[in-house]
Amino acid sequence: MPEIDTTVEIQARRTIKEFLDRRGLGTFRKRAYLVSYPRSGNTLLREYFSILQGRPQLSVYEGDIVNSASAALTQALDHVEIVKSHQMPVGDGAMIYLVRDGRNATLSFLYMAFLFGGHQYSEVTEVYDGLRHLDKAEACWADHVAQAFRQSETRQTLFVRYEDLICTPEVALAQMAHFLNAEVSVEVFGECVRRQKASDHYAKNPYNGYLYEPSKNSIYDILKRHRRDDYWRYIFDDRSRRYFHECGGTRWLLHFDYERSADWWKE
Repeated sequence: MPEIDTTVEIQARRTIKEFLDRRGLGTFRKRAYLVSYPRSGNTLLREYFSILQGRPQLSVYEGDIVNSASAALTQALDHVEIVKSHQMPVGDGAMIYLVRDGRNATLSFLYMAFLFGGHQYSEVTEVYDGLRHLDKAEACWADHVAQAFRQSETRQTLFVRYEDLICTPEVALAQMAHFLNAEVSVEVFGECVRRQKASDHYAKNPYNGYLYEPSKNSIYDILKRHRRDDYWRYIFDDRSRRYFHECGGTRWLLHFDYERSADWWKE
């Protein structure tokens, strides 16, 4: 995925600064970036931080704000403003990179692009062509992760697995808070997770795929039926596995412990 255009970055910085200045917050908060390949859990994480910080979570994209419905659970994170981007940040500032198994993330991104009208691939027999189309338009998951690692050579960076955020959210949130120089009690993280689970904001967003009813046995029907599983296993065919491997995905699957064998794609 290409780096964000500098004119977009400048406009985003101006928008964020104006937002902060209107609230008298622009003088003391440090900026940190939340970066991920699309459909890797950044909306969920932003919901957690909106509850913890009690304020809207910003983005480099105009209008992309996750609002807060209550007062802050803690003051320990007052010093930092977390800004979402799917591109690598141009400016300075620490980066939390949220990584998800690229096979699931890519299929979820393919689903979102379908819901936005970006393509018409939906049959299981079309998954290979759909992946190639998506990568041509947006660049592939492996390239995105590789860019993040290059950034980590010069930028303070924390890599967090989406799967860990789902499985043990309190632990993942504590890890991120520590990275952001904040000490927050376990009880606060527990309450944060409880409040997020009680919310239906994410499910009500039509572009998250919960409300759409896909054709039976289509890519997206299978994805929805196995949403809490490794749904790529039910969707990828041999060509798709090989393609993902040849695009460089295996290196990062091994690095993040999504696979133990470099020959996974042959199985």
